[in-house]
Amino acid sequence: MTAVRWVTRAYGKKLERIGILTVADLLGYYPRRHEDFSQQTHVAWLQEGAKQTVRVRLERISMRPGFNRKGLVEAYLSDVTGRMKGMWFNQPWLLNQMHEGDEFTLSGKVTRQRGGAGLVMINPAFDSTGGASGLHTGRLVPLYRESQGITSKWLRKVIHEALPAAVGLRDELPPETASRHGLPPLSTAVREIHFPDSEEDLDRARRRIAFYQLVLMQVAVLVSRSERLRHTAPLVPYDVERARAIRDALPFTLTNAQRKAAHVIFTDMADARPMARLLQGDVGSGKTAVAAMAIAMVAAAGFQTLFMAPTELLAQQHARTLRPLLDRVGINMELLVGSTPASARRTVMAGLDSGFLDVVVGTHALIEDPVQPRALGLVIADEQHRFGVGQRELLARKGRAVDPQGLSMPHVLSMTATPIPRTLQLTLYGDLTVSVLDELPPGRQPVETRLVLPVERESAYEFVRQQAQRGRQAFVICPLVEDSDLVQVRSATSEYQRLQTDVFPDLRLALLHGRMKPRDKDGIMQAYRAGEYDILVSTSVVEVGVDVPNATVMMIEGAERFGLAQLHQFRGRVGRGSDRAYCLLCSDADQPDDNRRLLALVRYSSGFDLAEVDLQLRGPGDILGATGQQSGHDAGLMVAGLLDGRLIALAREEAERLIAGGIDRYPDLARAARGFHLPGSLS
Repeated sequence: MTAVRWVTRAYGKKLERIGILTVADLLGYYPRRHEDFSQQTHVAWLQEGAKQTVRVRLERISMRPGFNRKGLVEAYLSDVTGRMKGMWFNQPWLLNQMHEGDEFTLSGKVTRQRGGAGLVMINPAFDSTGGASGLHTGRLVPLYRESQGITSKWLRKVIHEALPAAVGLRDELPPETASRHGLPPLSTAVREIHFPDSEEDLDRARRRIAFYQLVLMQVAVLVSRSERLRHTAPLVPYDVERARAIRDALPFTLTNAQRKAAHVIFTDMADARPMARLLQGDVGSGKTAVAAMAIAMVAAAGFQTLFMAPTELLAQQHARTLRPLLDRVGINMELLVGSTPASARRTVMAGLDSGFLDVVVGTHALIEDPVQPRALGLVIADEQHRFGVGQRELLARKGRAVDPQGLSMPHVLSMTATPIPRTLQLTLYGDLTVSVLDELPPGRQPVETRLVLPVERESAYEFVRQQAQRGRQAFVICPLVEDSDLVQVRSATSEYQRLQTDVFPDLRLALLHGRMKPRDKDGIMQAYRAGEYDILVSTSVVEVGVDVPNATVMMIEGAERFGLAQLHQFRGRVGRGSDRAYCLLCSDADQPDDNRRLLALVRYSSGFDLAEVDLQLRGPGDILGATGQQSGHDAGLMVAGLLDGRLIALAREEAERLIAGGIDRYPDLARAARGFHLPGSLS
């Protein structure tokens, strides 16, 4: 990398930290968007409030003290139609880069100076018309994800310098595929995705690169499915009488969606080929009950289940929910988490090895070598997108220990309360058969969601007090554990002290956060669940795995700092009883109405609707979480393809054509596809 101009050893290390190790990686660091500075005008025609480009001559430049003791560089500029000013804060080096009499192209937002005296651009991008121009102004200007002290301006210079190397990039898309779909060469697409000459060129480049990503995903789906079907799985007969007995043992009536999901899971496990099913449902839709029915059917066939959750809190919640359900049908279950005492851990290991235990619910502790089930038939991974690919594969291999050839593997049921948009189901999750729980159990009501402006905070506190006086409970969620000098948001520790002392001295408050010892966290949650506290002030540790039917208020501080899926999960912690529940989104921003995520949460109660909004707002990487991500810097571009149903269909057809013709004819594509880990894939 240091062979590229401007990439010093220090910058090389910064690039490594964001996954850029080679020139090919650098060229694959695609822009997240482009700023349109292509329309050039004259000074006299500049419009206040617009982002525009103008070519001017520098008359005079100087620096004077600015706000917050930062230097302010002022430049007086003109063309034949008039004069304007450019201002840059805290950039004193500009005095050495800009010289009186030189011509520059400036692009930026036009504002009016205080007092109405003339127009000014604040911190505009600029190019010298006498040198290598056109990278920062006067065109569709690429903007990149900035990290580790690397700016878009620096990346534009470096990537432009490296562009000639694009002709040597290995193109994994077969030439006949590109020709069949009228796609430009990869080198052309790479050049145009960074520095397009027009919107048409940019669209063409995006389509070319997105199509390749989609074909790669679809080939990976087909290869994964083919390899999975080479394995065998424990045969779990679909015992109709057993299914009815399990259903009748439940203390509630199943929804139609739950019955359908259980039926297809039973059918899948009755096949000798490994099941790979994703059970997705909104918060509170009853996924755990469906999992309990699958566990009971597996146990009836003489096999065991490992049920893995990403956190101890969630594992404990699942164990608490499952135990009474499984006890009714005589199934032995234990919990295994990181804080499980050594003596209890040995008992669990022995129970698995002997076959006495039918199911063990746990966290990453289930992956450890000593955990060896005698006859593993089913693996359940809840919130499976939080596990890395390697962790899920290690869990699945627990069922292969009895098969020296490694051809046997357990059935796999992945579960998520973060609904997956349909386009992602067809692409990244294409190897999984999807079941959807789109009904809430009887008696559950949608949670009323409200934005709380700073001037409305006292009214919100009074509302929380009224709920507590009625015997109900509330959560208060904060973004941080403790105060930070870097981020001005409310922390759980300081907010707990303030609320207990100044706001709710008459109520019972508790504090919960991730830095507490597991035993202390469990004690706080048990006491809160038992009604010993009115308000629980917490961090995001309660995002999942908390079921307190008496809690009716979820108050989220700094709501704009959380992701949409995370906010929906928080909201799902309340409204789990028969009383009406409320979610209060508190923002200290001056104009929280500008936050589309918060407005979407107010508008939509369905997680499926929110998942589609989230995909459009943030891209697939943020939705998927830790799925064994690809080279994350191109994930933002993939969203263009993942929102295009027609492009997905074309990619699917092309992948099927390539597979039918023999994928080994395309070794580069086959190698890339086998390295593309799909969420939930355990083959």
